[in-house]
Amino acid sequence: MKISDINQKDTLNKELILQKMTWFLAIISFLLYANTLNHGFVLDDIAVIEQNRLVQKGLAGIPELFSTLYWQGYWDSNAGLYRPMSLVAFAIEWQLSPNNPFIHHFFNVLYYALSIILLFKVLYYYLKEYTVWITFFIVLLFAVHPIHTEVVANIKSRDEIFCLLFFTLSIYFLLIKEKRIFQVLGIASFLFCLLSKEAGILFLPILVFLFWLKYKKERSILFFKITPIISISILWLLLHRYIILSSPFKRIQYSYLDNSLFGCDDVMTKIATGFTLLARYILKSFYPYNMSYDYSFNQIPCVTLGSFSFIVSLLLIGLLIGLAYFFRNKNRLISFGILFFLITIFLATNIVILIGTTMGDRLLYTPVLGIIIFVVFILFHLSKNIELESFYQPSAYFLCFVFLMFSLKTYNRNKAWKSNAILFTEDLSNAPNSARVNFNYATVLFNQLSSEVELQQQQLPSVIDAYKKALAIDPKDKGSLTNLGVCYYRMRDYEKSIETTKKALALTKNDYSLQANLADAYFRNNNLDEAITIYKELIRNNYILENTYNYYGSALFSKKEYTKAITVFKEGIKKNKSSVELWMNYGNSLAASGNLKDAITAFEKAYELNPNEKNALKFLTMAHQQLGNTEKANYYYAEFVKK
Repeated sequence: MKISDINQKDTLNKELILQKMTWFLAIISFLLYANTLNHGFVLDDIAVIEQNRLVQKGLAGIPELFSTLYWQGYWDSNAGLYRPMSLVAFAIEWQLSPNNPFIHHFFNVLYYALSIILLFKVLYYYLKEYTVWITFFIVLLFAVHPIHTEVVANIKSRDEIFCLLFFTLSIYFLLIKEKRIFQVLGIASFLFCLLSKEAGILFLPILVFLFWLKYKKERSILFFKITPIISISILWLLLHRYIILSSPFKRIQYSYLDNSLFGCDDVMTKIATGFTLLARYILKSFYPYNMSYDYSFNQIPCVTLGSFSFIVSLLLIGLLIGLAYFFRNKNRLISFGILFFLITIFLATNIVILIGTTMGDRLLYTPVLGIIIFVVFILFHLSKNIELESFYQPSAYFLCFVFLMFSLKTYNRNKAWKSNAILFTEDLSNAPNSARVNFNYATVLFNQLSSEVELQQQQLPSVIDAYKKALAIDPKDKGSLTNLGVCYYRMRDYEKSIETTKKALALTKNDYSLQANLADAYFRNNNLDEAITIYKELIRNNYILENTYNYYGSALFSKKEYTKAITVFKEGIKKNKSSVELWMNYGNSLAASGNLKDAITAFEKAYELNPNEKNALKFLTMAHQQLGNTEKANYYYAEFVKK
């Protein structure tokens, strides 16, 4: 056999192996997240899809999605975010199948599997001088890493998938393919990456570095290649600023509720806490412990420069940077992996700029690739098998074990993302010191309260305890105070309901819903003057609930101010002519004032609206007796007895 034939056979075998690896990675990526396909809308899925008016326009909403803020289809506030790409994808999917979580979950998993395939192709191109098993295990561990569950299982995090997918596409088109059309597609892909998520700008130095590696000996070509990328980045930045600054909505100010570092005492404390966050991200990259959908106040408390956790964090970060320096000549890919991680995680650490969240598993989606590159290369480097093509080696066996452990953890973690109720309950143990996690768990219990009064009375103490835990972490949590006030109200502990609701109102004095809750509690507690004052204010501001006129009029009735009560009930009937309770109370007020004829008309109307209203028959009997109309009185009494 000729040498050329042998080489051709080896090439064919290698291509066959690559194809099998590609298919294996694609299938594993899809199947691992297949158990999310029947999940519902969870967390921010409601804001970006289920209740997003622009997404719900389908194809017709796409132009507006490209010209407005990220959250604008759901709430009118300026969070400084412009990420149209994922929203456009959601709008297209909504057009195909409206209000169907399945289609969005399906495409999330599909795009994820495609990104894994593309990542394998790109990494193999750059690592082909090494054993193919290095590339395979890097991509395999990335595909099954449990930290990705929030990104793939939560539809909203399509922005993370798109950002990396389009960045990888830009490398593929710009640096691997050579034709002019691919260069255009590569520039467009990088723009789509930036339009997917602002953090995509951190890929720019990596992309420039890859260009430098390829064209470092041809400076003129290098300049020619990187100019369009830098230009498109500047164009994106100008567009981003224009959309943000031209918004008619006021820019929101983040607080400790969004990012607990806003609650740190001083700048140095914020920086120290940021370093502990970086250390946590490093640890979670190696071992994804206690994953949670939320790490807000006060799951990760502020630390000082002298604290033990800061010193340990600094040592861990120093060790990682030291390894990058140590291997800079021995194995540059180890150093590259560490630098890739540090560059892409930089914004999420809050060390220099405070972002809108304390910490998030989703923010590790791309950076964890750097840690995986570091781990796989250092294992193969230490076992001296970097160029060995055989699978049968200690490094491969160990990485297979990690693959199995990661896969099992990912599959199980996916289940938590099935619904808000499951997620909020599951993560109570993962983030027990987060006020928001405790509040959400308490709200799950609150929403599951039985409609049966007796059973509800048995369930309420557990709900109250859950809200108290949230308030123990954050005494100024308006949501917990509000719902706790409602719980006390339902427990008929009106004194505590008043006390708790007043605390909530102290945080937002112009909240009419809270004022209504307080007025109702005052009314039930027989604090009639306080209740009347608030009801007057609510009606003046046109904030009218089902019981507003009933309770307001009843308070006046209890004070024997019958004329005023009649006026209030009459006004209430104008707003709601089908309210039996309003007609009954109106009739009672008329009767108490001596106007029996009009009272009879009111009671008859109530009976007409609800033939099962026995009190209407009772009061009709009494009114006719007082008027001396025995025949009518006997008639209504007979009807009353029948009931």
